[in-house]
Amino acid sequence: MIPRSWSPATATDRSNADVPGAGRSSASYGLIAVAVVLAGACKPGRDGARDEPVQVEGRPPAGDAGPHSASLHDAPTARDAGGIDAPSPWARLAAFPVTDPVRVIALPARPDVPRFNVGGPVIAGDVAIVSSSQFGFAAVDWRRGAVVWTKPAGLHVAPPIARGDTAILIGDCINPPDVTDTLLGCLRVVTASGADQSYAAIHGARVAAFAGTPGPQDVWFDGERAVRWRRGDQAVSVDLISGVARPAVAETEPVHVVYRGHAWDITRTERRIIAREHGRLAWQTEHPYTSLLGAVYLAELAPAVRVTSIGAFGLPEMILLDIDATGSLHGQASFPVPALSTLGYAVDPVGNTAIAVRMDSSLRHDYVAGYAANALLMYVYRLPEIPRADPVGVAVAPDGVLVFHDGDTFTVLPELSSPATAPGAPKPSSQNPSP
Repeated sequence: MIPRSWSPATATDRSNADVPGAGRSSASYGLIAVAVVLAGACKPGRDGARDEPVQVEGRPPAGDAGPHSASLHDAPTARDAGGIDAPSPWARLAAFPVTDPVRVIALPARPDVPRFNVGGPVIAGDVAIVSSSQFGFAAVDWRRGAVVWTKPAGLHVAPPIARGDTAILIGDCINPPDVTDTLLGCLRVVTASGADQSYAAIHGARVAAFAGTPGPQDVWFDGERAVRWRRGDQAVSVDLISGVARPAVAETEPVHVVYRGHAWDITRTERRIIAREHGRLAWQTEHPYTSLLGAVYLAELAPAVRVTSIGAFGLPEMILLDIDATGSLHGQASFPVPALSTLGYAVDPVGNTAIAVRMDSSLRHDYVAGYAANALLMYVYRLPEIPRADPVGVAVAPDGVLVFHDGDTFTVLPELSSPATAPGAPKPSSQNPSP
């Protein structure tokens, strides 16, 4: 069983307990005990000296390049124009398991059209749907390696969203209709097979601020009959039948966790992770985290909330951390991987996780890290070494990881299930607590 021995979260009556070293670099986890390829968690109750780097058997000195710095010296080196030997940036991945793609699918992008937006993939039935200014929307059968249908849209598109076998597609209207208020775009509801169910103009009377706001976009369900569409710091709620849009709060959709009669809505701010039950504070962390990924459900264990922490001690690294969603004094941490930032991520209903990682500031060295639900790093996959300004879309399917990158490429990677003998390996889905 995976050790869970420190507390990342505090219940309301334990406001000062937290993850030792959270929000800092991996060197702060000086007491991490590596078993298999997972790291155990730091013990609670240590004093302020825990912030000082501590040398651990099997780990490099604090001044070395990172957890696998030996690979920097052992890996083949590339000679630059000046004749000086320099290690390849990819050498930092040499000690991790590497995978090859199952298949790579070319998408029907138009290179003569500006690529303002990209989004997806989301899974609807047996297809994965992606969006781009260069082709509108496309549904990909990742098992057969084929594009099965496309839907047109204008130059600006939002990320698609799906529920079951139905997808909602939002973008600029091809033929903008006349409306008496502010037109935001058009909304199409479509089945996984590509059949249109409805099509409506998105418009509203008090949405001019949203219409004029640039920035990253996100879409999620807002009840049964609406979706929340966020762009930058503005958001609207859009009725799926009429297309009428109303101003809405732009807060990120919380991670919802249910366990033994309790339900928590968990959110991330710039300062901490916060859990609320019935609108009241249940617990919170003391330290900030880089991102809140989703929930993890392992058999015979309380659910956890998966977060990342990116920091620099020598070279930048990312650690995956699981915080007990109930607020009790338990948690676990993965072994660190090289990372400057993340470009996208996805978590399936059990907790299998895929993260698109940016390794350095060159914009050319990006990879996908795939983790099983028990935080076991299953593999890394190097994305093509080209300048990359767009986000990388990731989805986790039962039989693979789906990656949409560079505006015109859909890559299928192997599934993420950990071996049955691995510590904390999930049981079959029917035996897991229902999310």
